[in-house]
Amino acid sequence: MDIKLKDFEGPLDLLLHLVSKYQMDIYDVPITEVIEQYLAYISTLQAMRLEVAGEYMVMASQLMLIKSRKLLPKVAEVSDLEDDLEQDLLSQIEEYRKFKLLGEQLEVKHQERAQYYSKAPTELIYEDAELVHDKTTIDLFLAFSTLLTKKKEEFSKNHTTILRDEYKIEDMMVIVRESLVEGQQLCLQDLFKETKDLQEVITLFLATLELIKTQEILLIQKESFGDIYLIKKNEENQVEQS
Repeated sequence: MDIKLKDFEGPLDLLLHLVSKYQMDIYDVPITEVIEQYLAYISTLQAMRLEVAGEYMVMASQLMLIKSRKLLPKVAEVSDLEDDLEQDLLSQIEEYRKFKLLGEQLEVKHQERAQYYSKAPTELIYEDAELVHDKTTIDLFLAFSTLLTKKKEEFSKNHTTILRDEYKIEDMMVIVRESLVEGQQLCLQDLFKETKDLQEVITLFLATLELIKTQEILLIQKESFGDIYLIKKNEENQVEQS
């Protein structure tokens, strides 16, 4: 299965999404938590063998520098440099937020202006399936990044694990379907409780994405940073979601 993650237009777009989840002024967010979430996201992309653009890696190195300096003993000169790096990063995010907002407003104007012209029908051809730009889907991936980090720690402490050669997405889709009881919500973390190694975790997540793409299951997240739940899609779900 080919997966393209184009929900973010660059590292600042990803950071803006993470910062926005705190629902507070950009300069008041806990920057260390944001850095950890960003690095977990990049680590997950690499674990899933998805291509990571160089600009994301450059930003990751800058964030790791800020984080490492926060762990050092508080020395005046180091503290000043740390604050400068952090404030510079937050200023970049704030500036990006303003430009993105302006871009969205211009897009609205463009759409309005486009109504004045007729346009010949255009045939749309999609060679690969892409994830929809949906807030809950993005949060699902970020939640999985955190879960994968915890699983890595868990497996590193378990020296008796025997790795399977291969897991199939089709088989994992069956497991996900069987785990979902009609009318009941399943917490994302509970889905991965019985996994034995990282390859199984990743394949199970890919199977979940496939079921979301085919609209067999829905995602529910009631609040920012809240748990994500999976539920089978049926007519009642469609009414509730509309």
